[in-house]
Amino acid sequence: MDFLKSTRALNLIAILLGGALLIWPALWNGYPLLYSDTHVFITQPTPGHFNWDKPFIYGPWMLLSHFWYSLWGVVFVQGVLLSQLVWLTQRTVGSVTPLRHLLVCLVLSLFTGASWFVSLVMPDIFSGMVVLSTFVLGFSKKLTKTMTVWVSLLGALAIAVHLSHLVIAAACLLVVLVFRWRRFAFAVLPLMIALVALVGTTMYAFNKVAVSPFGSVFMLARMSADGNVKSVLEKYCPEKSWHLCAWTERLAKDSDSFMWDAKGPVWTHPGGPIGLAPEASEIVALTARARPFQVLWSAIQNTVTQLSMVKLGDTINSDWLDLTVAKSVEKFFSVAELERYKNSKQVQGTMLERVSVVSAMGTFTVFAGFLLSLFLCVWACRSRNWTALGLIVMIWLGVLANAFATGGLSKPHFRYQTRIAWLLVLPPLLLWPHKKKSDSGVQSRSE
Repeated sequence: MDFLKSTRALNLIAILLGGALLIWPALWNGYPLLYSDTHVFITQPTPGHFNWDKPFIYGPWMLLSHFWYSLWGVVFVQGVLLSQLVWLTQRTVGSVTPLRHLLVCLVLSLFTGASWFVSLVMPDIFSGMVVLSTFVLGFSKKLTKTMTVWVSLLGALAIAVHLSHLVIAAACLLVVLVFRWRRFAFAVLPLMIALVALVGTTMYAFNKVAVSPFGSVFMLARMSADGNVKSVLEKYCPEKSWHLCAWTERLAKDSDSFMWDAKGPVWTHPGGPIGLAPEASEIVALTARARPFQVLWSAIQNTVTQLSMVKLGDTINSDWLDLTVAKSVEKFFSVAELERYKNSKQVQGTMLERVSVVSAMGTFTVFAGFLLSLFLCVWACRSRNWTALGLIVMIWLGVLANAFATGGLSKPHFRYQTRIAWLLVLPPLLLWPHKKKSDSGVQSRSE
């Protein structure tokens, strides 16, 4: 009883309960939410399974959460990790209590897409964690040495699980450099650890010193879909023996078709995407030099498009699950786990028709959060609350960087932006009570 009455125990219970609130979509579904790529991460820790297009990070981390027993462990751990970062963010901008933390988690859970991505067995929820961990390291003066190490490792994991997170991290570090440059060394540590991990795993898997040795193939697909590659091919193909020259007059206008069509230019190359990568690097470089303004304008257009795509969309469908995840669950997990998978609403196809209201509400909440953040930004400037202003600006830049890294460099998808847009709701939730205190003449607890 004395333990339960202690402050630390109550705080820990609040963080755990906050994590539980954030996995309600999985509980309602009857199983963690899945995506066709989930099977890649399930198989990553098994011998010889190195993926050319995905870092060898999230899959091994998942194994520490499920131990080949159940994917429920993954979503529960994701919920607790996000809950803890939200707690630390609240403590950085002001004060936090167990009740207030639970209310914040409840709002995030019910009215934003955060809980849907916590419940999804994919690295997407870590996009927001990149922003929050960088903010805590860059702005908090309340972290112990142990907690600093922990948040640094968590931030490194969040950055390393998806290559687009490198761009998000870089954008967030700019905010630290402007507002809290003395703490830049702390804030940059996760990025350094992540880069070492990415280069190390790439060297081990492909014997290449690179962060993304085959990323040029994605850039080629994007530039081709934007119409910037054809003129380069027409100019250089008479003197080059590129595989892509045979496709000059029939380049796909959709980057996904370019990338994944089995009869397209990527997979008809004798070496597949790995074999195409050197040629792709050369073509991408020539295209960037020959059409710099067109490439930039295309990236801006795609970034703006990505910013506007905030709804659950492709997060909750069941496309290709029977050919991918089902086989992985059957191979590596128990019969009981396979039955739980088969009985989920997502797999049975009864989820999409039930979540349209939830999706629309999430879009509205994000938009409202952004508008309120504009008002809070003015308040933070006038009151010189640089911690509050840092949170707002870092979230804005993080959301923008995500749109550029995904829509501008790959292809706009609903999943890509919804996975991080929920952060826009945090400033009103965390800063409004402190604004009221400040306006009433009570000194704001800015750091």
